[in-house]
Amino acid sequence: MAAGWRRHHETDRAIATLCALVLSSASWGQDAKSLSAFPAARGAFYVGAGGSFNWTDFDQALQGVSPLFNFDRDESGFAPDFQAGYTLPFAGGAWQAGLKFTYKLANIDSKENVSIPQEGSFTTIAGPPITIDLPGFVPITPAKIELKHQFALMPTISRSFGKVTIYAGGGPALFDVETKFINAVGFAVIGGTLVNVTGEPVSFSNDDWVWGGAAQVGATYTIGPRWFLDLAYTFARSEEFKIKNAASFSNSNGPLTSSGVAFLNTREQITNQSVVLTLNRQF
Repeated sequence: MAAGWRRHHETDRAIATLCALVLSSASWGQDAKSLSAFPAARGAFYVGAGGSFNWTDFDQALQGVSPLFNFDRDESGFAPDFQAGYTLPFAGGAWQAGLKFTYKLANIDSKENVSIPQEGSFTTIAGPPITIDLPGFVPITPAKIELKHQFALMPTISRSFGKVTIYAGGGPALFDVETKFINAVGFAVIGGTLVNVTGEPVSFSNDDWVWGGAAQVGATYTIGPRWFLDLAYTFARSEEFKIKNAASFSNSNGPLTSSGVAFLNTREQITNQSVVLTLNRQF
């Protein structure tokens, strides 16, 4: 009886030990699942670099002593691009909210020889004063406008599908625009004769930082544990801004002497569309 009782007792202890091991294994498996899921719930920083192809619309209206005269131009070209951002998964990790900063070293420009129609008048001082209307024009050789730098800061929302993630975002943008008017001369038709009123050619150079906005849609593709490609389309537009230039002049044409202030003003807006491809690394 005693021997039988000991055998039953040892059997019970073995069963209890086995149950404890099974329960411990199940608990460890749940912990392992929790640990494996934890990184998916963490945010990640990333940086990237690449290039883009750009289509830029330069909307420019020029004005001397006249109404505004429009000169719209379209240019295209390649540019290097850089970006950095942060993403934070939510809703189980399939969705991500993020913040993305982009920089484009654009250097996209347009140079054109333009002529601005003028409407003016002059008053004679010999004898009784007489005011005479006169037509004219201002040739500029050339008028140059360049998008030098483009920055954007865009909150984003994205959705993952395995290795592919699609996203959209938008936010404020900042543009560096350089405008130059080279060899501007004011001419007028007086008594049927073309007269150089302003004398020597005048040049102006302006560099303006202008706010605007940008929107972007794109997709990323994971190519390694911490590496991914980002292909995006960006639409960016500056606000409309104005530039005012003035220069004093004095000039003699035989018995005719002219003096005053020459004005050359412009109203501008930049629209840049681009397709961007970057290689990125998470941290």
